[in-house]
Amino acid sequence: MGSKRKRAANQATGDNQPSEKRTKKDSAATSGSTKTKTPKVLDKSPFTEHPTVDERRRELTLYDLLGSEDVSERIDAADAIISGLLGGDGVPEPVLLRHLEKRLLRGLASGRNASRLGFSLVLTEILGQLFGEKDLAGSKYTGLTFESLLKILIEKTHTGGSVPGQQEREHYFGQLFGIECFVRAGILFTDKTRWFSILDILLKLSEKKSWLKSQCGYIIVQAMAFMKRRTAEKTLVKLAEEGVAKTPEGVGIWIAALDRFPDMQVPSQPWRNPLAATSLTSLPTVLKDSGREATTEQNGTKKQKQGNWTAQLHFVWDQILAHFIKLGAEDDANAGEQFTEFWDHVVDEGFFSYSSSDSQKFSGFMIFQKMLEAAPSCSYILESLFSKNMMLCLMNQASQEDRYLHRAALKALKAIETSVEKEPSFLPVILQQMISKHGMYNFDQRTSTKTIDKLLQNTTPSTIKPVLKLLKLKDPFKSGLDDTKYYQSLGNYLFRLASVPSETNEGESSSKSVPGSAIKALTELAYSNKSVPESIKEALRAKSTSAFAKLVRRPEDFGHLCNAILSIESDIDEVDETAASILEQAYDRLKELLDPDHDTEATRAPRQALALLHAVAILQFYNEDPDMIDLFDELEECYNKLGGDSLQDGEGIAEYLVEILLAMVARPSSLMRQVSQQVFEAFTGLMTAEALKLLTDPLVADESAKGQQALFSTEDEDMQDADGGDDDEDDNDAAHKSDEEELDSDVEIMDLEDAGSDDQDDGSDDEEDEEVEDKDQEALDALDTALADVLQSHRLDKDVDAESDDGSDMSDSEMMAVDEKLSEIFKLRAKTTSKKKEKKDAKDTVVNFKHRVLDLLSIFVKKEAAASNPLAFDALLPLLQLIRNTTTKAVANKACEIVLNFSKALKKARSSHMDTPEMDTSVLMALLQELHDEASRDPSHAFTKAVSTASLAVASVLCGKKDDKTQDVFLLYARTQLRWYQGEVKIQPAFFADWLNWCQSHASTAVAQEHK
Repeated sequence: MGSKRKRAANQATGDNQPSEKRTKKDSAATSGSTKTKTPKVLDKSPFTEHPTVDERRRELTLYDLLGSEDVSERIDAADAIISGLLGGDGVPEPVLLRHLEKRLLRGLASGRNASRLGFSLVLTEILGQLFGEKDLAGSKYTGLTFESLLKILIEKTHTGGSVPGQQEREHYFGQLFGIECFVRAGILFTDKTRWFSILDILLKLSEKKSWLKSQCGYIIVQAMAFMKRRTAEKTLVKLAEEGVAKTPEGVGIWIAALDRFPDMQVPSQPWRNPLAATSLTSLPTVLKDSGREATTEQNGTKKQKQGNWTAQLHFVWDQILAHFIKLGAEDDANAGEQFTEFWDHVVDEGFFSYSSSDSQKFSGFMIFQKMLEAAPSCSYILESLFSKNMMLCLMNQASQEDRYLHRAALKALKAIETSVEKEPSFLPVILQQMISKHGMYNFDQRTSTKTIDKLLQNTTPSTIKPVLKLLKLKDPFKSGLDDTKYYQSLGNYLFRLASVPSETNEGESSSKSVPGSAIKALTELAYSNKSVPESIKEALRAKSTSAFAKLVRRPEDFGHLCNAILSIESDIDEVDETAASILEQAYDRLKELLDPDHDTEATRAPRQALALLHAVAILQFYNEDPDMIDLFDELEECYNKLGGDSLQDGEGIAEYLVEILLAMVARPSSLMRQVSQQVFEAFTGLMTAEALKLLTDPLVADESAKGQQALFSTEDEDMQDADGGDDDEDDNDAAHKSDEEELDSDVEIMDLEDAGSDDQDDGSDDEEDEEVEDKDQEALDALDTALADVLQSHRLDKDVDAESDDGSDMSDSEMMAVDEKLSEIFKLRAKTTSKKKEKKDAKDTVVNFKHRVLDLLSIFVKKEAAASNPLAFDALLPLLQLIRNTTTKAVANKACEIVLNFSKALKKARSSHMDTPEMDTSVLMALLQELHDEASRDPSHAFTKAVSTASLAVASVLCGKKDDKTQDVFLLYARTQLRWYQGEVKIQPAFFADWLNWCQSHASTAVAQEHK
């Protein structure tokens, strides 16, 4: 019979799936839901005593829906069944008995879908009406007594004989659900015998299987809500006699009873209150499930069997948590102290002690996470959770992947991060526990995680002050680290805080901003703190510079950077009075530039940009950069030229700025690059033809040692290594051991191949590589020949050509002579290799510098072309010449992109009908002629696309001016095409195809306007 029912259940499941799909489609089609359709379909008429085929089919449908996984279907089916049984005058007793016996009570043992949930819903309602306020069992259904229904439940869920383990499990769960229906119906306490009958069944059932113990205990806890005080007292007495008190289930029951009746009489043995201070010594053993598996009698009471360890947390912890939350809600003054005492004795010393098993520690981590989730509703819990043994276990398990509880520890750390993310106000409390007290200041290094870093990302303006107070210890010795490691960790923490996005409104001070306060603290640590060991000062300054580079990218943090610079109090060599005087003047200019009273609408952006330059110059001065003295002089000149109230007063300032910015971008520093771009963007409106020429002149330099010599007249250390190898990198060798610390370095490492395009050079690079390989092979052959002459030997592949050896040995004098010759050969070889590396470094240096210049040109073109500035057109020819002459495809691609962006920005400006400055058409015609000449100098597709785009951009302006040059433009294209036809020049056909497409587009537009 069991197998038949099982097949029927499976068939029912299979039959039910299509109906769910159809319902979903119908719902989507009608924009309705199952709830709106089901009441119209389900029949709520009373069930009959002798059902027909259709009525049986109706019953089958209703009970099938009652076991559906869809909540709405279950509820609608339950409503129909209850109405069909008890609606109106109700069905006859035999009909109700048949449904209870054959359907509802029997169906509890079914594991199909959500059958138990649906059947329990109907049973609870029917039992409530039979034995509750309506008392239908006493008035109408007198044959349906409480005892008879309980007997039917036991019979239908009894596992007699030898049955499969899964079927036995289903029957046990069915009996549990049935008993729970009796409890939830609230009918057990009108007659005292009813409850104790149920209690006896629960106690017997809990002895069947260990995994039933917690389920039975939870039902008793649910029943506590319906009990009166006297019943509760008798229940506890009976449980104590059965040995349930000192089990996790007993603890949960005792807590539920005492929370409901605080002044009730409790059996003196084995305890009155499991959470009382006197019970805490024995409570850990009970909650750890560490009792022996025995049924012997001990002190006159039965000792319960203990279940095996399970990964699911016991319900007793929900009761314990609810108890302490209730204490907190009642403003109990001792609530925090009671919880701390409980946590230390029970959890910390019980689950996280050195002698605890892995399973107990795993349970401890789950308990920790559960308590942590409840912290928002009970704040005093948070401070006690990070206890000594727990923190030690957490750090040990998280530090190594091969630890048994490594993943559990990481999950606990993730829970900490999540709690702070949801409630940022928890950060100071949690941070204090993790980096002090029972934690470690370098927690992340100790655990090989980034927990503290992630926590710091949730710092807010309201918590930044206490967070900094926790990080900046008055006595570094309290951190448990030596001075060097302490200041390194502090620098890392401050650097992370400086990366937090700013939330301050405009005008707020840096003290209320997270990055503002952090960068100020980091700057003071790196430059003003005399306690910092000399060995890490350079590393901290490099980290500070890198933090500045990140702040510069966010214009809203501009003021924070300048305020941090102003806060530096570093000793200056008193002997160098000139440097001290220059620095003081720079500080005065910076303060004046930051004064909003001297700003106007036109000068605000340039003044802020110049202030930024002063701030960076001061920072680099403290970094002992020797070129900063000259830079201060140039900045003073710019400051004087910008002293007026309008931009026109700053005549000649652009040339100074370009010189300064070119010197800055020549340095392999992310800070310098970011600052140069920010400043240049503020001054593009002041650019002149002379300044633009200064900016584009480096683009024509050869990408070789000769070009490097032309660009940099002095032997600048910063430009010797294009990969960014400067002193800052050496200072940060230790920091570069991980990906995280690489991001902290301000030194910019650029991959020239990836800078502009992922494509490789088509043929030139391959040819160069082949030439280099040929030269290398020739050098190796020459080295082999030289060694053979000196050693009087030969290679293995030349045995045939070699003369026979007489077998004589060399004398000492001959060996000394050979040694000298070998030294000369290898020195010559090393010198040759060094020259090759110098050539490569020189090319990389020039290419890197061109990339930086193109970054500035890109800013100028985008901004000024959008404003239709005639000067923007002057950048086209240098860009095209660079595309044609460069040997690095990445540079060519970036220049092409700038030309395309120029065309887009110009088109956008013209389509917006904004007021544009007048342009000299004769100058534009001359430029167009030069562009056509350029088109014939390189037949490559990429160059043709760039020059065609530039040419059409100029032509579109000329054809749209008042003094129409359309005829001249068409004649120029015609002449160029004729020369191409006659073979005088070589130009890609795409150049003329683009022109024809442009003409077609304008013709179509003209026709459309004419029709309008």
